[in-house]
Amino acid sequence: MKFLSSLSFTKKYIFALSLIAILSILGYLNLTQLIKSQAKDAELINISGRQRMLSQEIPLFAFNYKTKSLKEAISLMEKSHNDLISRKMSKKLYDIYFSKPVMLDAEVKEYIKRAKSFLNSRDGRSLSYLLNHSQKILKDLDYAVSIYQQEAEEKTKELQQNELYILLLTLFTLAFEALFIFKPADNIINTKTKELNAQKEYADMITQINTNAIIAVNSDFEILTFNKSAEKIFGYSADEMLHTKLNDDRIIPLKYLDAHNKGLLEFIKTGKLKHKDTVFQLEAQRKDKTVFPIRISFGTNVEEDKRIVVANIQDISNEKEKDELIIQQSRYAAMGEMIGNIAHQWRQPLSSISTLASGSRIRYKNNLISDEELDETFVKIKEYTTHLSQTIDDFRDFYKNDKQKELFAIEDVIKKSITLVEATYTENNIEIIVNQKEKNLLVNGSISQLSQVLLNILNNAKDVLKEKDIEKKVVYIEVFKEDTDAVINITDNAGGIPKDVAAKIYEPYFTTKHKSHGTGIGLFMSKRIVEQLFDGSLSNENREFTLNGTIYFGASFSIRLPIKHN
Repeated sequence: MKFLSSLSFTKKYIFALSLIAILSILGYLNLTQLIKSQAKDAELINISGRQRMLSQEIPLFAFNYKTKSLKEAISLMEKSHNDLISRKMSKKLYDIYFSKPVMLDAEVKEYIKRAKSFLNSRDGRSLSYLLNHSQKILKDLDYAVSIYQQEAEEKTKELQQNELYILLLTLFTLAFEALFIFKPADNIINTKTKELNAQKEYADMITQINTNAIIAVNSDFEILTFNKSAEKIFGYSADEMLHTKLNDDRIIPLKYLDAHNKGLLEFIKTGKLKHKDTVFQLEAQRKDKTVFPIRISFGTNVEEDKRIVVANIQDISNEKEKDELIIQQSRYAAMGEMIGNIAHQWRQPLSSISTLASGSRIRYKNNLISDEELDETFVKIKEYTTHLSQTIDDFRDFYKNDKQKELFAIEDVIKKSITLVEATYTENNIEIIVNQKEKNLLVNGSISQLSQVLLNILNNAKDVLKEKDIEKKVVYIEVFKEDTDAVINITDNAGGIPKDVAAKIYEPYFTTKHKSHGTGIGLFMSKRIVEQLFDGSLSNENREFTLNGTIYFGASFSIRLPIKHN
């Protein structure tokens, strides 16, 4: 019973069927054995009975000189006798054939021998033997036949008794299975049915109270579920939407309608949803025709020809507003870094301009400068002012609120980002090394947003290297192609990120810097920009890298962006 209770219903069911199958096979084998035994015994009785008949026909044919019939009878009796003694015998039959007092084997062989002798030479003594021994051999053969019949009946009775035992065991097994397998299983099924009904009611309740809109559509585009949150988000009542077709622009903006209908038709045909378990940020439309941002994912249920798509929709209007605020905060936080960079960028050109201007003025007053030298001084001052103007342009490009997506080469953004931090890197004796393994890798997105990501990582690397007492400070940038992605690895040699910090670096407002130097939203926003605006990924690890035979170790940030083509 413990064994049965430990089995699942399926295993119990298989166990029960296996028992019935085994008993059925045993019954079949026993019946087959009975039929075979009866056929074999009938054959033996028939052969031994034929021996009796032949033993009486042989002297009759010999006496009447029916040579042909005598020859056939002798041959048949000899063949039958050899067949009988070649078969497996019971001890009782063996004693009749081979032991005294009967010695039937020797008696039959002698009888056949005398019959052959008469056939060949018309020997009168052989005929006399046949006539005198025909009754004795008949009696002994009758005895053998009776034993064959007795043993056949005993075998049949034994097999019939086995058949009865198998039948009784089958009935017992069926009763046992009914009581201890199928009845408990039936109770379990009833319990499970109640549980499933309860779970369905619970699932329906969860669907209704879910803060996300839940909309289920079948293969006929018919809306099966439209929960309370869907009513609240879209402005339609469930009565307005249920059992209508979701193939119009009531809640789906026209620009997405064609893709929606094609995707649903493809699912109906194949049973496979192209974007199952993928989360999208799209737009939806309310009853008043206002369009708003949503986060949507899809699930499916496929049962034979019944196919259902379930959409889980979240209104992210408020989230988008918060994201805009965080982005703005992030850009303001980075502005301090950028102003510092600009100050460093301007310090040397301004100093040079001041030196050139004051020196030229003194020399001009003392009439010590030629027109050519003065002109050359003006050219140099012009070059310095152009550099200052370019710095302002770079600063403006970085901070302009540009969300327009376009194709651009990664190396251009990397060069611009390095230009913006170059002065502060030089002041802190940090060397930037770029290894451009692939060129003209094009991605689709906003140049200023990717610049923000790169600057966040480069500024973090600068800050941590400033705190380290390292003889040679390095930031190593690798750009290469991997499968269908462009990869940017930015690695410093500051010793890596501690384990207790690594798990938190992408959390909003987490920072290891003093509150006067960091806001903790740089990496948080960088990850969101890469993943949501570029469909890429941002990850990090601590690793070694080698430059000019020297091994370095530090934090490595890897940006993966899908490559686009013209």
